[in-house]
Amino acid sequence: MSRRDSGPIRIGLIGIGAIASAVHLRVLRRVPGAAVVAGADPSPEARAHARRIAGIESVADAAELLARDDIAAVVICAPSDRHAELAIAAAEAGKHLYLEKPIATCAADARRVVDAVARAEIIGAIGFNHRFHPLHQRARKLLLDGAIGAVYAVQTSFCEPASVESMPDWKRWRATGGGALLDLASHQIDLLRWFLDDEIERVEASIMTRRTQDDTAWIELCTARGTVASGFFSFCAGRGDFFRFIGEQGMLLLDRYALSLELALTRSDVGAVRRRRLPPPGAVTPWRVRKFLRPAHEPSYRRSLRAFVEALRGRSRELPSMIDGLRSLEVVLAAEASARAGEMVLVAAPHA
Repeated sequence: MSRRDSGPIRIGLIGIGAIASAVHLRVLRRVPGAAVVAGADPSPEARAHARRIAGIESVADAAELLARDDIAAVVICAPSDRHAELAIAAAEAGKHLYLEKPIATCAADARRVVDAVARAEIIGAIGFNHRFHPLHQRARKLLLDGAIGAVYAVQTSFCEPASVESMPDWKRWRATGGGALLDLASHQIDLLRWFLDDEIERVEASIMTRRTQDDTAWIELCTARGTVASGFFSFCAGRGDFFRFIGEQGMLLLDRYALSLELALTRSDVGAVRRRRLPPPGAVTPWRVRKFLRPAHEPSYRRSLRAFVEALRGRSRELPSMIDGLRSLEVVLAAEASARAGEMVLVAAPHA
């Protein structure tokens, strides 16, 4: 019997705290072909909350969940410093794996995750859900189709203001997975590689601690084909998430929170540009209505988790891989090394 005909994919959720309960658990319950049957979290409060909102079984120890034969896949949403150990345990248990980013907090652990997933021959996806945002997917197609010609420069920023009191303890310290580079810039770094179909080779950065450790950062990146990118990331600045691509024929401007994608092409006949706002692909109106009614609505979570489930059911889907997780982390680590040294640093060569 094929996976398509064998009933819903039974999924366990490891880490059922605030973000998992608010997003992953609720989203997965609505993904066709998926059934969330159990959760694991050391916090009694998190377990009780998950039982209350979803009626699922919950245990304290992830090992107990991974030992179950009736669970085919796991989604890991635990604190970042536990990602590697849990991902490796899931792979060794033969469970298909969706691992929230970052893949790990250090390169050695990330490579162990990559190797464990490859050995287990399971489907493994890293949670770079922003790849699945409708605006991002439309922008990537435009860029790869040459809408602005060769891309010479990119400007980007991702800021999520958060008070110290609202942050979980692990997010306040770099060693446990906090910091603007690891938590915020890792998304933009992955998107840059994906948008441009290029690798980042050199990075220069500076980091500041305002409220929590390393909560603000500036980076300058250079890709293998010579595109230069600059970015600003912070838990202290006003909320924003945008990209500006500057190419030989014009600019492409993408703003995730404003729901806008604009193409600005150079007019050869006059000293001006021709601007055109572009809608995202697919059912645009329902998506915008949901966003209007619920400003915090983020469609990429549902789309990325649905793609993972569809891959488990045998459909061909392009998922961010553990290698993608490793490459993003290697750029973050190079940026941190640059900030310490006060000079540009080469990024580690791609993992074979």
